[in-house]
Amino acid sequence: MAMITSDPIITLLNDVKPYKTSWKVEVKILHSWTQHSSYSGGDSLQFILADKTGVKIHCTCKRFFFARVKKLQLGQWRFIENFSLTAAAGKYRPTSHKYKMLILSNSNVTNSTLKDEDNFLSLTSFTEIMNGSLNSNFLIDVIGQPIDIGDIQVVPVQGKETKKLEFTLTDTEDHQIACCLWGRFAEHMLYAYKVAQVNKNFLCLLRFAKINVYKGQVQITNAFDSSTIEINPPGFDVQDYLQVLPKNELALTTGSHELAKHKGSKRQPDKWSIYPERSILDIIMATDTENCIVKGTIYAIDTDWAWFYFGCVKCHFKKYFDSCHQSVTNVAPQFKLHLLIKDDTGETKVMLLDTIAEPILGVSAEVLLDGSLEEVEDPEDLPDAINELIGKTFKFGVYVSKDNVDYGAYIFNIGKTWSADEIITHSDDENTDDTLTNRALSDRSSGQVSLVSMESEENTCLSSTPLSKRKGECEIDDLSSTSKKQCSKIMKQEKK
Repeated sequence: MAMITSDPIITLLNDVKPYKTSWKVEVKILHSWTQHSSYSGGDSLQFILADKTGVKIHCTCKRFFFARVKKLQLGQWRFIENFSLTAAAGKYRPTSHKYKMLILSNSNVTNSTLKDEDNFLSLTSFTEIMNGSLNSNFLIDVIGQPIDIGDIQVVPVQGKETKKLEFTLTDTEDHQIACCLWGRFAEHMLYAYKVAQVNKNFLCLLRFAKINVYKGQVQITNAFDSSTIEINPPGFDVQDYLQVLPKNELALTTGSHELAKHKGSKRQPDKWSIYPERSILDIIMATDTENCIVKGTIYAIDTDWAWFYFGCVKCHFKKYFDSCHQSVTNVAPQFKLHLLIKDDTGETKVMLLDTIAEPILGVSAEVLLDGSLEEVEDPEDLPDAINELIGKTFKFGVYVSKDNVDYGAYIFNIGKTWSADEIITHSDDENTDDTLTNRALSDRSSGQVSLVSMESEENTCLSSTPLSKRKGECEIDDLSSTSKKQCSKIMKQEKK
């Protein structure tokens, strides 16, 4: 008798979470571009997708899986099934979704019959841009009439001659904001201006544009190829386009505009015993990279994320290798716990990989799964050993990384744990070799486990559960968020 399988339920983008990959969504392709990279992963395809409710998400496809996304055509509705999710962060976030979608080797794209011509604009008013109430890490949609258009300038950018055009964008209330476009965007604007010489009242719509500050002046600029420009978009005219401005969803209450970027410096190999003790507030407000020790109480398990992933038995890393383009079949479950901890100063989220989590749990992930190789279906169904962590206090060896300081990553990676009252000495960590460049490594007697940055934009899928790998700074996804406490929905809370 043949086994009958039902089609996966279609999920809205607001409801997808990284604890599994077997999601199915129905989305419209709003924008796509190629992101060039000199790293081993090579170029990637980037997409901005929206569902029927207007919720948008950023999607990335590595070059090895380009064949999987051939059907993702601009302006069309498609079903996408089987994909992973990783935390979104950085200074060029094209959507406000807290996760980013990653195409996998088994992702499937099929046609949809849905017809909806909505482009899901989220227009931002000039007042919001100028008064500093927006988080400049999120890209915005803005429309206005270009005036004071200057001449094309050619300036050196990273060793290349690049065209630059400066002008002013104005609205019907005579609010004005400076704009600076680069490359083909500058050429497009200048051509539109020359064509409109007779009637200069033309509109410019910039989508996924960047709020920037240059020489103390707020300005709008294109965010590399993730932005789009449209002259005289349908449905707008100079007199009435402001009437359609909705309330912007990205407004902040802090009033801060942009954080300064701190470069940090490499740290020489040292023992955990020499690192300072910090509070949770200290690491949240950190302005430089460092390793430190934080004492905190676990008050919840974040079940947006799966508590394990399947890693290669040999290296404990991902199931698909960019270098050899082969899938790994000899895998074993590894811990990847996302815990929420607190002290008297605040609360934050930390991540513990296998060799860090196993000592405090006292059992391996393989034992807890009892031979199962199935993906998480019910994120609330946690093993007792994990639930019993709630309410316990530990000392955590915390990596305050560049992702946390510069790019607003709200998850701190843990390199070691101790009991709450343990005195940390030099002999506790003789095997720890810790520098800024290999801070992503955790000790293990049988080898080393790569600890991967969750907010890096050069993401690599480790397995059927999400995990991303930072290979270096990329050209566009230099993303960050100023809101440090972006805790996702908590499924397991400490009982009082």
